[in-house]
Amino acid sequence: MSQYMNINSQLDALKIKEIEEIFYKNIEEDVNVVPKVTPFKGINTDLMYIKDNSVLFIKFMDTTEDLFYILEEELLEVMNEEYDFLKIKMTQMERKINYNYIFIMPYVEINESYGFEDFVKNNIIDKNKLKEVMEDKHLLNEYLKESNDDIDLNLFMLDICPEYYLINDNIHLNKNFKKISFSNEDYKYSATMLEEDQIKDVTSIKYGNTLFKGGAATSKTTIMLARAIKLARVYPHHKFLIFTYSKQLCTELREKVELLNRDNNNLEIHTFSSFVFKLAKKYNLVLDYNMLKKDYDKVFNNLIKQAKNIIKNKHMFKGIFIDEAESFSKHELDFIQEFLYQSKYIFNVFYCESLNIYNNLNIFKNVLEDINFDEEIILRKNYRQSEEITKFTNCFVKNSNDYIRALRPNIKNDVFMETNPIRGGNKSVDIIKVSDLDEQISSVLWEIDYLINKKGLEYSEIAIVYPYNKKKLKSGKTIYFQYMMKKALEEAEIPYIYAEDNLTNISKKIGVTISNIYTIKNLEYKAVILCELEMLYNQTISDKEQDYQINDFVGDLNKVYLAMNRASDYLSIITTFNEGSSDIIKLLMDSK
Repeated sequence: MSQYMNINSQLDALKIKEIEEIFYKNIEEDVNVVPKVTPFKGINTDLMYIKDNSVLFIKFMDTTEDLFYILEEELLEVMNEEYDFLKIKMTQMERKINYNYIFIMPYVEINESYGFEDFVKNNIIDKNKLKEVMEDKHLLNEYLKESNDDIDLNLFMLDICPEYYLINDNIHLNKNFKKISFSNEDYKYSATMLEEDQIKDVTSIKYGNTLFKGGAATSKTTIMLARAIKLARVYPHHKFLIFTYSKQLCTELREKVELLNRDNNNLEIHTFSSFVFKLAKKYNLVLDYNMLKKDYDKVFNNLIKQAKNIIKNKHMFKGIFIDEAESFSKHELDFIQEFLYQSKYIFNVFYCESLNIYNNLNIFKNVLEDINFDEEIILRKNYRQSEEITKFTNCFVKNSNDYIRALRPNIKNDVFMETNPIRGGNKSVDIIKVSDLDEQISSVLWEIDYLINKKGLEYSEIAIVYPYNKKKLKSGKTIYFQYMMKKALEEAEIPYIYAEDNLTNISKKIGVTISNIYTIKNLEYKAVILCELEMLYNQTISDKEQDYQINDFVGDLNKVYLAMNRASDYLSIITTFNEGSSDIIKLLMDSK
């Protein structure tokens, strides 16, 4: 049974109608369907029906018999105009695609054509014809045109429903549709269709406030971006806005929108600071650039105050999406909400508390507690990691939650969330004990050699992750770990790159990525080598009566959790500590 029957949306363009559900139940097995396709601005179809590479756009008209009796000729004219408009847009495309567009009217009987004889005959299924089609599914084939070239058809689908595609994703889950390869400025990309469950979540859009919660790799960002593009296409005359916390994710989403939704002119992507500076420029807010260098926070907060006082009508956006919401502050979220429409708005928040690795983490106070959510959706499918890595991560999740709850039973919600693996794989997680820093670096090099020569990976598919680039010890000595790792890689003649804000998952990588926790946050690799966990400041909790110490310890657990979840297939953890000297290492060892 198709998941698309479970689409639950309040938006007229995305609602599943009663006849649509019945239609889904009767679709032939050898037919592929894509729901709620907006091929061009101003045309919203209910589904794209594909059989033997023949394309049929379908719209279900829930026009009542009484209404049709009053507006019969006018309605036929409107549908015919939409059909003609689609024809014009299709002729303007580079790819020539054979197609048809039909309107299914389950509640009316058409007896008079009013000069639209060909259109009524070839493009409308009234209740009498629908009854015949439901009794004999093959009758729908009469409305199909010639078959299309396989490559042209798949590229066409990427053009007209880009929101349903992932760029450069290693996993191909929806086998009904082929993986697409294309080039842009001498760089090759791939695109894969989302699976049915994801498409159902993308299109089940409701008005008001919606919270998405899920552990790492549960497709929060994927669903968020797809929803934003979907709405921007369905409502071309309204504006939409995406917020991310990190510049790195902001850069990646902008790259993806540029590739997927090339005609985009009503979807903006910002960090909180880039949005405020844009407001400052647009509304001529007073900004002292000299003071900005001396006291950034003071100047920035002054800009926010000016924006609140000067911008009278802030209700600019029909929809706002916040990714990495766990890292935003309450006052930032409050400020953002002021820019939504006052009614029929869409405010989607995507949240995972265990991915907050910044100083504003507070496990005793939920930053979202003052937002009244109309709907809360829990995402559990792990779309990134192999089964063995997911099992290990889930054990770490359970152990960490138990550890926290043993110290503070009053914490109601789990800080960490388990996920359900959907990928197979028996690749194990390795925890490697070494005696000192030099041996740790040697082990990193050995792991790279093993992954390249025994497992067949490319250098670009491997990341070396450590907490910080450098750390000052109590003795006053500073360890420059990034420099040490770089020197070791050069001596071993292993190519490498640094993870920075401009490095994204779709960037071209020419070597092993070396990164601290902060610049690896939104990246993913087939193999991750996690090392130098000794740099973390909170290996144990010295005074368990102090809330701040527990909070700081959880902050370091978050760093470990985030790093582990960057790996899809291979995870190696290298450490000089043992269970007696570090509760973090004990939690990891107990998770094996």
